[in-house]
Parts: sequence; C-alpha cells; structure tokens
Amino acid sequence: MTNLALPPLPVYLDDDETLGQQITLLAGQINAANYRLLQMIAEFDRRKAWSGGGTVRSCAHWLNWKCGIALGAAREKVRVAHCLENLPLIDASFAGGEISYSKVRAMTRVATPENEDFLLRIAQHGTASHVEKVVGKYKSVQTTDEDAQEREQDNERKLIYYQDQDGMWIIHAKLPPEAGALVVKAIEAVANPLQEEKQEELKKPVKDVSAETFSEAVAQEEPNRYQARLCSSSAW
Repeated sequence: MTNLALPPLPVYLDDDETLGQQITLLAGQINAANYRLLQMIAEFDRRKAWSGGGTVRSCAHWLNWKCGIALGAAREKVRVAHCLENLPLIDASFAGGEISYSKVRAMTRVATPENEDFLLRIAQHGTASHVEKVVGKYKSVQTTDEDAQEREQDNERKLIYYQDQDGMWIIHAKLPPEAGALVVKAIEAVANPLQEEKQEELKKPVKDVSAETFSEAVAQEEPNRYQARLCSSSAW
C-alpha cells in the first residue's frame, strides 16, 4: 500500500499564530479535497463502476468495502454528491474550500436552487451548529406542510359505489395517491383479463359469406318462420 504520510511539522510552526494559520489553511484544503472526492463519487456512481459485475450492492457498499467508510456515512456521501449537482452556489463555495463537508451535508437535506443562497450565507458566517439549527427549522416547516396536505387529502377523500338496473357496478372515487393507486390496481386486475379476451375475439378472422350462401340460408329460414306464424294463428 502506498505511504501517504505527510512530513513532520516544520520548526517554524512553533509560533502559535503561524500554527493557527496553517491549521485553517489545511482545513480549507481538506474541504476542497472533500469536494473533489464527492465529485469523483458522483461520477463513479453514475457509471455504476462500483458494481463489480453484480457482486456489490451499491456505491455506498463499495465505499464501505474499499475506503473503510461506515455504511451510513458512505450513503450520506453519495447523497450529498448528487445533491450538489443541482446547487451551483453551494457547489462553488465547497469547491473553493470555503465551507466544510459538515455544513454542506446539513444544507443539502433541505437546500433547493431557490433557498441555497440564504443557507449558504448562514454557512459562511455561522458555525456548523447554526446550520444544523436552521436546517432543523426548515425540516419542521416542511413536515408541518406535508401533514397539512395529508389532512386535506383525507378530508376530501370520497368513495361512492352502487349497482345499476342491470347489476353493473358504478364507482366514483377521490382518493390520496397511494390509496388511489391500490384501487386502480385492483380494478385493473379484474378488468384487464376481460379486455384482453375481447381483444382476442376481435383479432379472430371473420369468415366471408357469399351472396349465394346468404340467399340459401334466408330461403331455408323463411318457410320455418312462416310455419311458425301459422301455428301461432291457429292457436287463436
């Protein structure tokens, strides 16, 4: 395995201020390196280069196996890597080493092209803890909105069904997406075989009947019909 160890700290770092400057510089370089890593992960995942001929389950599993990253953390890296593709402002700031992976990971949970500018300003001037708090508030608002939408859908839910004079079922329904999908699948399971049977009947070739054959059939049928009328009349 290649030795990637850095050289020992130089003597001039004995000065506290210089040491602090070198720490922040290196932290920025690590941020930029983390950005490059996520870029590579996103491309690696797009290519499905992790599959190993079908032996590896996902990119996260490959990272867990090859890079020693915990599976949960690996999944987060894959998620963040793909999210950055749609967030140009956060992407550029992360690429320049201005913000840490911790802040980026938090922002991508709620960031959109519409709100990333606001979130990025919080990240640039606040701590990772501040970013987490802002993201938490965003998520709570989103959850409240989703709950309200779900309640509204429940209130508008309707299902009316009855049989007409011929015994056929008439169904009218207004249902949430998940429940509606189940009802549609159930109806299709009943209706599709009948529709397929009708389609097969329509595909069968229709035999041509010549005019002569048709005339003979009518000639044979007419006396029988006339005889039936006579019998009916005699009964009266």
